[in-house]
Amino acid sequence: MKPSRGSGRASAQGPKSSAWGRKRGQEKPSQDAGPSKKAVKKDQQIGSEPQKGQPKGIVDHGAVAGKVKGQEKWKLLPKTSITALDSMLDLSALSVLTLRKKDKEEFQRYLNLLKDRFLASCVELKVPPRKQGDIVQGSCLYQAESKKNTVGKKTLQVLEGKVNSIVKMLEQMDVRMKKLELDRLRLRAQLEEEEERVQEILQRSEQGVLNLPPFPPQTAPELSLQEQMAGMVKDPSTAACLAGMLHCSQEAQELWAFLELAHLQTDQLLLTSSHKWPSVATWDVDSDNV
Repeated sequence: MKPSRGSGRASAQGPKSSAWGRKRGQEKPSQDAGPSKKAVKKDQQIGSEPQKGQPKGIVDHGAVAGKVKGQEKWKLLPKTSITALDSMLDLSALSVLTLRKKDKEEFQRYLNLLKDRFLASCVELKVPPRKQGDIVQGSCLYQAESKKNTVGKKTLQVLEGKVNSIVKMLEQMDVRMKKLELDRLRLRAQLEEEEERVQEILQRSEQGVLNLPPFPPQTAPELSLQEQMAGMVKDPSTAACLAGMLHCSQEAQELWAFLELAHLQTDQLLLTSSHKWPSVATWDVDSDNV
């Protein structure tokens, strides 16, 4: 007996039947049939790839756009969008030019040429129309930016006011500093004049010192005026009467005033004179002893 097989399928090593060959033949595509999926995918890749002589990164939008739904409703870019692109490109070019140190003019011409080419292609570019949601969102963004612009202008005005006030304060301080400088120069000139005057006074005081001869030596003590008068007039009542007359007379009072003024002038001269000279003793005259 033959051993039983584990499954009812036919042996893989058996001869190929004609039915199997016919089955595989039916799967082969005929020449009259349409293009396969691989061929369509290959054609799409070829259409998306740049052609010869066309720079890399630029795709034929006509070939791709022809397969987008609703292309008939597309419109050209509005002038506002092109103007916005122009301003953005100008700002970008300026930001790039500030970083360069050499060949700025040539680099600027090159950037302007690229900008003109890009804007020329954007003018002929068709884009889908905006949706209502995009318009509302753009309006909200515009309002928000307008509010920010208003707040920024107000802040700028406040800052300008503060800067103007600070500038005025600095100008006033500058004027005050100039006045103080003039006052300083004037006071310095006055101080120099006063110093010159003091030097002149000192020179005069040194030149005007009196060279008085010394007092003669006293051998015996002299008698006072009262004793001398008492010796001359023996009667005490007569001496007292003469003393009262001398004391109360106008000539005696004028003489006393003259002597006091002379003493004051002498003291002032002695104070301003040099300290090298010896001090002169003042005479004390007792009016009661007269």
